[in-house]
Amino acid sequence: MSNSFDHQKYILTTTRLGLRQMTMDDLNFVAKMLACADVMQYYPQVYNREEAAEWLERQLVRYREDGHGLWLVEDRYTGEPIGQVGVIIQQVEEQPIVEVGYLIDQPFWQKGYAIEAASACKEYAFSQLHAKVVHSLIRPANIPSQRVALRNGMKPIRLVTFKNLDHLLFGTCSERICIEQ
Repeated sequence: MSNSFDHQKYILTTTRLGLRQMTMDDLNFVAKMLACADVMQYYPQVYNREEAAEWLERQLVRYREDGHGLWLVEDRYTGEPIGQVGVIIQQVEEQPIVEVGYLIDQPFWQKGYAIEAASACKEYAFSQLHAKVVHSLIRPANIPSQRVALRNGMKPIRLVTFKNLDHLLFGTCSERICIEQ
């Protein structure tokens, strides 16, 4: 792979990363990541290839319906896939929220990729989607993801039930909204 990258294919870029919409061509990476017990330890299950294809298709639907979703995170110079991070609309307690979600493949843990991509997504939600508040839903035992949320300027708000599981709801408001309150 070349040392240059195609700026146009990325929705967001950071110092090291490019975030783009996934396609079905990304299924091999997504299926491998979602089948990893370490990556999926805070999810109810690991996913087989068929379930991973359904996961990927849900993102494609989000792109069409919402204009955003979980994006593929790549090393922007090599194109190597690292994980999925993006902005998702979730229903929590019958209310829509804007969530920054992140899932990084195990070989890329502890390199700062999650916070780098999540921070860019938070800024995208505020600047492009004009969100007033941005959240992250995190299982109570998932301390690494809680650390990412805290580093992303979020604070724990309360415990909620999401998809029949307890989650901590983290959140932060846009600077403009926080000043007005």
